[in-house]
Amino acid sequence: MPADDPFARHSWNIELAGQVELEAWNYNTNHEELYGLITALTYGLGKGVVITATVPITYVSQRGVDGLLLGGTIGVRGRVYRRARLSIYWEFSVGASQADTFVPPRGTRFNYIAQGGGGATLRVARGLHALAAVRWIHLSNNGLAGRDRNPDIEAIGMHVGVLMPF
Repeated sequence: MPADDPFARHSWNIELAGQVELEAWNYNTNHEELYGLITALTYGLGKGVVITATVPITYVSQRGVDGLLLGGTIGVRGRVYRRARLSIYWEFSVGASQADTFVPPRGTRFNYIAQGGGGATLRVARGLHALAAVRWIHLSNNGLAGRDRNPDIEAIGMHVGVLMPF
């Protein structure tokens, strides 16, 4: 039987979520909005720490042609508080993405992703946890195409979904 605690040692969970992020500060003279669907796997290492592997599909609303990007991240999530059915956690992940157009404008199709934040899980039924988080995301090509083609996206938003053990 799978563990009913998504932070338990050796627990496997699938996460299905959505996210909305708005650009928080702007160095690229544009304003982007990100809307995404996320599928993730989590694995419990023990002591309230899990590894996450995430595949985000993100629609980027931007000046000119909007973009669609597919990414992959690997990260860590750590529980800082637990009480009954509630867990509070922090998280950080890094990865890469490929878009169908330049994201952001004047940028490139390939970008690195770094994101971090904090959130909570709440057991709503046996084998089902609701999840909500506030996340910051940084999307940039890290100067791979030169300094004049390295605009970034710095956005903050909400991440909401469910966790299910298997």
